[in-house]
Amino acid sequence: MVAVPVWALKVGCYYAFITCDTPPGVWPENTPTVIAYYPPVSTPSSTPSSSTGVSSTAVATATHSLTSASASVSLSSTFIGSSSGTVESTTSAASTFVTFTSSSSIPYSSASESVTVTIPSGSSSVPTQSGSSSVSSGSASSSAVSHSGSSSAILSASSAVSSSQDSSSPSSSAISTTTSSSVVPSSESASSSAQTSSAVSPSGSTSASSSAVSSISSNQASSSPSSSAISSAASSSVVLSSSVVSSSSVVSSSSVVSSSSVDSSSSVVSSSAVSSAPVSSSASVTTPAMSSTAVSVSASASATALNNAAVAANILVIARDSASAGVASSGLNGYGIPFTTLIVPSAGVDLPDLNGTAGGNFGGIVVASEVSYDYGTTLGYQSALTTDQWNQLYAYQLEYGVRMVQYDVYPGTDYGTTALGGCCDTGVEQLISFTDVSDFPTSGLKTGAGVSTSGLWHYPAAISNTTSTKQIASFAATTGFTTESVAGVINDFDGRQQMAFFIGFDTTWSSTSSYLQHAWITWITRGLYAGYRRVNLNTQIDDMFLETDIYSPAGETFRIRAEDLTNIATWTDAINAKLPAGSSYFVEIGHNGNGNIENSSDTSDSGWDACGAAIEYDSPADTPLEWIKPLGTGTNLWPDTPTTYDWTATCTAMDELLAWWSTESNLNKFAHISHTFTHEEQDNATYSDVFKEISFNQAWLKAVGIDQATKFTSNGIIPPAITGLHNGDALQAWWDNGITNCVGDNTRPALLNTENDMWPLFTTVAANGFDGMQVNPRWASRIYYNCDTPDCTVAEWIATSAGVGDFQDLLDTELADTMRHLFGLFHDGYMFHQANLRNADVNEITINGVSAKYSIMQAWVETQVQEFIRLADWPVVTLTHQEMSAAFLARFNRDKCGYALKYATSNQQITAVTVSATGNTCTDPIPVTFPVAPTSTQGFVTEQLGADPLTVWVDLTGSPVTFTLSTPIAF
Repeated sequence: MVAVPVWALKVGCYYAFITCDTPPGVWPENTPTVIAYYPPVSTPSSTPSSSTGVSSTAVATATHSLTSASASVSLSSTFIGSSSGTVESTTSAASTFVTFTSSSSIPYSSASESVTVTIPSGSSSVPTQSGSSSVSSGSASSSAVSHSGSSSAILSASSAVSSSQDSSSPSSSAISTTTSSSVVPSSESASSSAQTSSAVSPSGSTSASSSAVSSISSNQASSSPSSSAISSAASSSVVLSSSVVSSSSVVSSSSVVSSSSVDSSSSVVSSSAVSSAPVSSSASVTTPAMSSTAVSVSASASATALNNAAVAANILVIARDSASAGVASSGLNGYGIPFTTLIVPSAGVDLPDLNGTAGGNFGGIVVASEVSYDYGTTLGYQSALTTDQWNQLYAYQLEYGVRMVQYDVYPGTDYGTTALGGCCDTGVEQLISFTDVSDFPTSGLKTGAGVSTSGLWHYPAAISNTTSTKQIASFAATTGFTTESVAGVINDFDGRQQMAFFIGFDTTWSSTSSYLQHAWITWITRGLYAGYRRVNLNTQIDDMFLETDIYSPAGETFRIRAEDLTNIATWTDAINAKLPAGSSYFVEIGHNGNGNIENSSDTSDSGWDACGAAIEYDSPADTPLEWIKPLGTGTNLWPDTPTTYDWTATCTAMDELLAWWSTESNLNKFAHISHTFTHEEQDNATYSDVFKEISFNQAWLKAVGIDQATKFTSNGIIPPAITGLHNGDALQAWWDNGITNCVGDNTRPALLNTENDMWPLFTTVAANGFDGMQVNPRWASRIYYNCDTPDCTVAEWIATSAGVGDFQDLLDTELADTMRHLFGLFHDGYMFHQANLRNADVNEITINGVSAKYSIMQAWVETQVQEFIRLADWPVVTLTHQEMSAAFLARFNRDKCGYALKYATSNQQITAVTVSATGNTCTDPIPVTFPVAPTSTQGFVTEQLGADPLTVWVDLTGSPVTFTLSTPIAF
């Protein structure tokens, strides 16, 4: 069997959907080994000075970071039950700490506050829904352990499985993060489901939490939860602070912290043959549970739509744990759409306030896997949300016209469908494709374009309620399913709209998940959101003018020739012709000037006479990868002379390669950036050597005219072999020569921003020896730097990375990675090298049915482009390194502004939107995407490429900005 979730095996065996060792109708006692995601844990960043051991009281201390003012608020609450049954805690549990920073959700005037919430727990009597027995809960403990390093749990593309907390012993997480929103349950909530309660906000107003009673009988209350403090190591859900949720930190009696500024981050689970970034891991986590026919949310609600209302365009993401929340929110983070995360343990949790005096707090609701757990043989799989809570969500939808998305669910009456079975076993492929995108036209996705479901267990379905249900996606026929079946639907239950997918999602490894998510994102927002969608394909070519020692055949070298570059230049025109309207693709070149001097001086006696010697030295041994160089140490490798660049134009012009670049049309066909002068590795280099590496190459670029190219980066570099990033002397030398940014290597976690993977890393003295250098992420590939042919790169792939197959297999593996990156809206560049451009004298290869003399880099690009345009009609845009760096910095800056969008509705139509931020100011413009044009763009910069929707870049200078829609958007 494929390594599928345990629930899938059990449900499949029980209902005889799949062949098992257990007869139908019997739960298998033995479950398969499942590779699970293990999130890292660390101690909370701060702890309160004291805690109170009274079960009905929680103490929240808010510290105003700019003025050091503090306020202490005692929050009391009362349990309200529906029966006399109680669950009593006999052992005091340790407090759970939730630490977060907020730019908008705490009622103080500063731009940033730091809040620490202490949730003490002790003995309490908690009413349950039914039964009269008193059950003692086990002890709960709190642990915090710091872990680092690469994960041993690496998923293959065919067996990757998302994970969740153990359903029998759920852990409750205290999560230390910044800038985005979440609602985090404490460990105490594991002893019962959510209870009706009230909490007093710091402002003195009473904030009534959702009314709910336990759906779990008292014999489920004896599980022993553990509480841990978790800090994300590879965040995929840390995004924007939300200013639209309640402005106070509310702590209810069931120990639920509700805040719009705590984030539940998700680390990335990667494939050893697919993803380039290792994952830190620690604690044991099991696989997720999904609904089945035994998991029925028999909820219904009725409400009257409000004629005039304000709704915050903030998406509420409801999930079992931080990993699944990260998957659910990763696409929102890619767009930059504000969201709030609610983590629901098996014992349940209070809902956040869905609305308030200002209107609705959420513009959409996403529920992953129905937040279902296995509650034992009596109840089986059930949602951890109570029926009453589902009804609250449904009523809120009807009142405010808010849409809901559910995925990883089992077909049934709640979705207007019936299940046809489960799929698929190992070796069985069943493609999924969109059949109707008319309800989300701004998605730009194409119908009939099948993508793989390998590793994603799913349930082909048929529509049973044609009145309420519309098919949007299908599963293709395959073994066991002779015809197409339903994969996704949109329901309209008397005005309550929801989209459902009958397949699991995991954007940490699955390109299919990254692709499918754009349907629900553009549908749930109706194409109107703060944020924007852009695909960047930035291919950087390192080592221009250098000669490369080839991996195979050993002993050979290669240096690119003018003919190779001429063919590349012509080929970029062909690529642009294939891309959708609004696209612009070009190749960026990283230059090493010393290679030009070496070639000229070695050409002939006259060359030596004109040039003299190039810079030569013996390279030292490599240092450990993330070694931090002590400042002021090291030995100069460069000769004492020359002290400044002094080669003549007569010298440099003797190189035929430079002669090609000297033609203006050739030069401007490409983008250009410095890759340092000699390519000296800089991990242990001296300030003197690095200063010369930067300044000499800058002088050479100016002398030969490359700095006059129309696409030239002046303030950034490609570090040689991505070295020097832990060498404060090197970084200081860069800075002293006007270099403020560079690219890193995404295979090295130390060079990634762990707070938000859409942000660049900024160096620090502690980690890098220098403060403030911007390191932009860049993807490596299996097109190796020292290869010039398919045979070479395949041989190195097999020898160094456990690759299997031929060049097409390598390209298919790269395709899975790159589609996940592109549809994940990562704007990171891609790393290639000069040897990868060899094409003039290579054997023909066939790519996408076309045979030609492609270089291995061209073959890679052709493969990605063909697949991308098969799936979506989005423009593909290349940025120069300088533009890319500015875009990364702008994203970081505006996320820190805590921006938000609010809808104004009238008669069940969205008529206007208002853009705001903390203090209504931001250093960088806020992108707002419109499916219909506003009546006026108010003089702001606008952007609309090809078939993409309009984006208005809004400057906030002290006041919110409101746009009236030219055509109201109906609910």
